[in-house]
Amino acid sequence: MILRSVPLKDATGTPMTSCGQGTIYDVGAIEPTKRIYAGLHILGCSTGGLKVRIQSSSSSGGGGMADRFTFTCSAGRTAEWLTPLTTGNTTATERRYWRSVWEMTTCGESYLFLPFMGIQ
Repeated sequence: MILRSVPLKDATGTPMTSCGQGTIYDVGAIEPTKRIYAGLHILGCSTGGLKVRIQSSSSSGGGGMADRFTFTCSAGRTAEWLTPLTTGNTTATERRYWRSVWEMTTCGESYLFLPFMGIQ
């Protein structure tokens, strides 16, 4: 059972039209026995492809962000749920700060999407 879910970028109402990095969220301490999941919903798109990654760090300032989940580059509406990450794959401090990063394969694209993480 998922204990909590954290949206890492809510781009469901206003389309994103450029590459970017989301806000860094302090999700609090994640106990060593928990699993971390990641999901992505792409609700609308124009052309090209969207690449989304979810990163974690020990710093609220974003220093040393490491990719923890990488979604398949998508050129259409889709949803993806990735294999869970065990907390053994990250240090205790890296489990605290999380953000999403998105890239578009060509200029002028427009995407509605929602990347999120879940903690079990």
